[in-house]
Amino acid sequence: MARKQTIRPEGEVRHSQLITTYGPGAMVDLPDCSVVIGGLNFWMYSPDQPPEEIDEPRLIAKLRQSLNVGSLRLRKPPVYDVGPGAQSRPGGIRSPEFPNWFVAQLDRTEMFDGKTYRSRPLVEGARLDTRKYIDADRKAHRVVPVRFVQSCPNGHLSDIDWREFVHRGKTTCRSTLWLDEAGAGNDFTEIFVRCSNPACMEKWNRRQLSEAKQKLKGDEDERPALGYCQGHRPWLGPFGQEACDNGKGKGGSYANRLLVRSASNAYFPELISAISIPEAIDAVREVISNHLKAFEKITSTAKLEVWLEDYAPDHIKDPLAGTAPALIFQALEAIRGGEDAPEKTEALKRQELRALVGPIDGLRRGTGSSRFEAENLDLAGKPAWFRKRVNRVLKVHQLREVMALLGFTRLEPVVSQIDGDPLDLGVKRAQIDVKEATWLPAVENLGEGIFLGFDPEAIRSWIKGDGASQHLSKHRDAFKTWNKEHGLTEDKFQWPGGAYLMLHSLAHLLITEAALDCGYGASAIKERIYAFDDIGYGILLYTGGSGSEGSLGGLVGLADRIDELLAMALERAALCSNDPFCASHEPNSELEKRYAHGAACHGCLLIAETSCERRNEFLDRALVIPTLIQHDAAFFTEDP
Repeated sequence: MARKQTIRPEGEVRHSQLITTYGPGAMVDLPDCSVVIGGLNFWMYSPDQPPEEIDEPRLIAKLRQSLNVGSLRLRKPPVYDVGPGAQSRPGGIRSPEFPNWFVAQLDRTEMFDGKTYRSRPLVEGARLDTRKYIDADRKAHRVVPVRFVQSCPNGHLSDIDWREFVHRGKTTCRSTLWLDEAGAGNDFTEIFVRCSNPACMEKWNRRQLSEAKQKLKGDEDERPALGYCQGHRPWLGPFGQEACDNGKGKGGSYANRLLVRSASNAYFPELISAISIPEAIDAVREVISNHLKAFEKITSTAKLEVWLEDYAPDHIKDPLAGTAPALIFQALEAIRGGEDAPEKTEALKRQELRALVGPIDGLRRGTGSSRFEAENLDLAGKPAWFRKRVNRVLKVHQLREVMALLGFTRLEPVVSQIDGDPLDLGVKRAQIDVKEATWLPAVENLGEGIFLGFDPEAIRSWIKGDGASQHLSKHRDAFKTWNKEHGLTEDKFQWPGGAYLMLHSLAHLLITEAALDCGYGASAIKERIYAFDDIGYGILLYTGGSGSEGSLGGLVGLADRIDELLAMALERAALCSNDPFCASHEPNSELEKRYAHGAACHGCLLIAETSCERRNEFLDRALVIPTLIQHDAAFFTEDP
């Protein structure tokens, strides 16, 4: 018998990438084509591998509140099975091909206005023959997807109608279009679209791509170069189109905007993450999560009590013995996502900080799904300058971070509050499913970390000092301009505060220093900054991954000499390789327009954005250590 051919996927990504980088709606280049990652309606789970649920009650409660939905669950992305013996492989993610316009690899040289252009045919996918462009001599040429598409602030995405663009409106002309590029092809003023029809050339000549970026002058009769958005959502399939609303209340659409597929503003995932906090009910939740199917018909506490008494198997009954049925049913409903209207819950980071600064006994549970186990470090032998400011160091041997994807935006990112809650910037979150979400994709990262708690009185005293208060007033004024540029007001997004700026800057310095010694790259270490005057102040540096059971202890091992690590970080921060230019930057400078930065650049404070919770904003080295220009605004003024 002939061996059945194994069908392999067109491309592969890690689970974590499907949440952070290549989630639904993201454009991805594969070896032979370009696709847009399919929405949740295209996520297929194998019957042999049902969806794997992730239980994180605090995160689910916050997501229900953000989406204003009743029931909600978290699931890991599907796995495409290509192992031996697999007969059917329905699992995986179907991703529609996009864009559907291509540039043929047929190079010609053309002269226009004394300048030489590289000219290539620009063709629709429908005009290709077995994915090849056939020229006038019947020769086949391979094609590549065009790198320009169009989008709108609602996240809609579609191909540019290149015929309408070059002819400046509706046309019946079907002649071959050409893409003329001069230089490296990155300057839109040197990229032209041309119609090969001589009649069109006489009337329209060519059209410069830079015209697609020009804003309307306010004339209501003026048509934008790329037309108005039609609400296309190719990641949701052929029935994903919706009406585009420009938010003006008149039923109009946004004007389409030119978008480079590989540009950094093409896709901004909206993520919410939570660090698991141990609770007494965790062991019960673990049993339920591992045997959730057995609880399918349990709809009340009374039914649960009868089932546990007469029908439940021993491997479920025994671990639950001694726990009140009401608590078990409450945990079951929480895992199911609940059906009642979502309640207002405290910000996730505030809940985490209460646990991190609370009794250490509550952080010593290493069982259950929470996977959090911390040890308090004795600071008695640490130097005075260190103990004066740091009042707690935790060696976090185990931690679990759960990240969930709500949706995404294009053109502008979604900004979160300092406490981690999402902030409405007026940018509409694009849906990742054709219907109301009943589940969201999520991943869990297991790892380790270090928590530094800071003395609230030391921070308050520093903020009240003349040097710090005067320097922070510049940041305060610059923040008003930052808010204005982002379309925000003070009541929507409050100033993070001097304590946050200082702790955030210090965290970046510690990440850079720790990466030199702990065995992890700087991009593998992440931060969570806690600056709540009514609870406390702290920094959590942690690392982890979704493909392992934890980490090797390299980061935790630094905790024993955290004072030495901090001293080296401060010494390195005192002088930046870009000084005196870096140190002389003023946050409210109209020339540089870096309103979220003080003394901060790629030579000192800026790190990988995947490690930073604020996309490298709200940083100033002068708030941590005296610099060449600013001497009296630093939190650490004494030589370690």
